[in-house]
Amino acid sequence: MIVQSIQFENFRNIEKASLVFEPGLNVLVGENAQGKTNALEGIYLFAQGRSFRTSKEKEFIGPCQEYAYAKLCFRDQTSHKNSEMRFLKNGKKVVRREGIPERKMSAFLGAFRAVLFCPEHLSIVKAGPAERRRFLNEAMAQISSGAIGALQRYNSILAQRNKLIASYYENKKTVQDTISFWNEQLAEEAAYLSGKREAYVTELSRYAKEIFHDMTNGQEEPAFHYNGARNKEEFIKLWEESFEKDVRIGTTTRGIHKDDVLVLLNGKEARAYASQGQQRSLALAMKLAEAEISRTKTGENPVMLFDDILSELDEKRKQYVLAGIKDRQVILTTCEEKVLAEVTTKKLTNKPTDRQACRATRNGQEKENVMIINVKNGRYEPCMYT
Repeated sequence: MIVQSIQFENFRNIEKASLVFEPGLNVLVGENAQGKTNALEGIYLFAQGRSFRTSKEKEFIGPCQEYAYAKLCFRDQTSHKNSEMRFLKNGKKVVRREGIPERKMSAFLGAFRAVLFCPEHLSIVKAGPAERRRFLNEAMAQISSGAIGALQRYNSILAQRNKLIASYYENKKTVQDTISFWNEQLAEEAAYLSGKREAYVTELSRYAKEIFHDMTNGQEEPAFHYNGARNKEEFIKLWEESFEKDVRIGTTTRGIHKDDVLVLLNGKEARAYASQGQQRSLALAMKLAEAEISRTKTGENPVMLFDDILSELDEKRKQYVLAGIKDRQVILTTCEEKVLAEVTTKKLTNKPTDRQACRATRNGQEKENVMIINVKNGRYEPCMYT
């Protein structure tokens, strides 16, 4: 999977721009608030259908403009492709694949795949369950269209159930007569999704363990477990048992919208007992494992998007990442001259590990050129570094 170019019009602080990328390493460099992350955000929109920075799509539209527009040109193993997004001031969004409008985002997603790693992801392990659920949702959305649709249906049914529960004291008979119907509908989607999540975490555990061992020379033992797997009947029973509590609180208190991925290190919960450095290593292993799963499921590497992440890593973790990106397209942002010098000269203090070297040989995608794009006030000036 290779991004060839992206075009912007009226997208945040970008009035009009066209960025062209190399198949290997691409570095967007500039001061803060100049447009580096805006470009990454625009690319990632085509992988997720939504921003990693905001839920308000109107924020994409530049000052005094009526719309924001982005067009991504990319290629996979079979052909060259393009997708478009247009965001209107009235809140509407138009998406197209190969010039043909798509009515459902679930049909739009999956053609382009990317893995984003930004500073916020370093807290996946330390943060609460919501961040790990978001990690699962975003990772699975690009490789399972069924999971996207099931999650949308689950959230819609959940909203109906919550509305019903909230009206219990005004409409007791209606709630009692209809709650079993909503429990069954919700359980159908929950059972499917929890099974998908459990299978994904099983794969995540395998790859993340391997990466973590490689990163730390096998000195510590991580483990990853999904705690929300149930079948349909078990979910129905769960909501029957929690009904009184749900009514008292006014919302659905249990279900896959409350589940978690348990991250352990040496048998203890990493969130509580691991050091900050250990937590960051685990988070890094999870994100790199996400890319590995995408590759094995689709047969090709996703595009790697690093938003100012290298400056947040210590030297050991930074060198590990840099040593392992030779076989992928990477688009990263930085405002530090030191990071720019490291990635362009490729003067790594650590050589690739045996696992990384084996992977690069297997994929056969050694890259020579580095594309540097200087960013200032929403303008992009490229130059090639060989």
